[in-house]
Amino acid sequence: MQSVRRTRPAKRDELPVQVAIIRPGPIQGGAVNPYIERRRRLREDPAYKPPCLHPSLEPVLRETLGTIIFQDQVMEVAQAFCGFSPGEADGLRRAMSRKRSEAAIGRYRERFVAGARQHVGAEETLAGTVWEMVAGFAGFGFPKAHSAAFGLLAYQSTWLRVHYGPEFVCALLNEQPMGFYPPDSLVHEAQRR
Repeated sequence: MQSVRRTRPAKRDELPVQVAIIRPGPIQGGAVNPYIERRRRLREDPAYKPPCLHPSLEPVLRETLGTIIFQDQVMEVAQAFCGFSPGEADGLRRAMSRKRSEAAIGRYRERFVAGARQHVGAEETLAGTVWEMVAGFAGFGFPKAHSAAFGLLAYQSTWLRVHYGPEFVCALLNEQPMGFYPPDSLVHEAQRR
């Protein structure tokens, strides 16, 4: 709720960011405060152009104002900035998301920095800065599609709660235990009655 108050999304397309930005990936990757500040500045001055660390990242990070918010962007950054193949980029995502092997992530770091220098001519310090943004996603991040589904569900639920409060609460209570089914023994017992 604090994030929503600070960013004040005005369009449904901005809701997925609200869902994803509070996950450990964007937090550890240092995306939260820059995104919120850039969103604020954009509200005040619609002509404001959010900064991007490198021109090759601009198409990938335009929607999220130069920050990495979604897990998908990790793969897109690896491809655009470092020349990773789609398979290599997915390998990076998997190394960060499931097993979180420090050795595997370390090998990807070397490949990432070398690829950035060779693919777009990035200095090592810039490549390291972008790597730190990416490496935050070893702590868990949401894919954009997942965030969009959650955001839409939250929007619809809020709309129903505001406009049809009693009916919404009644529907929630009728769906107890909230999508989790009781053990079969309880179901059979209820059917006997």
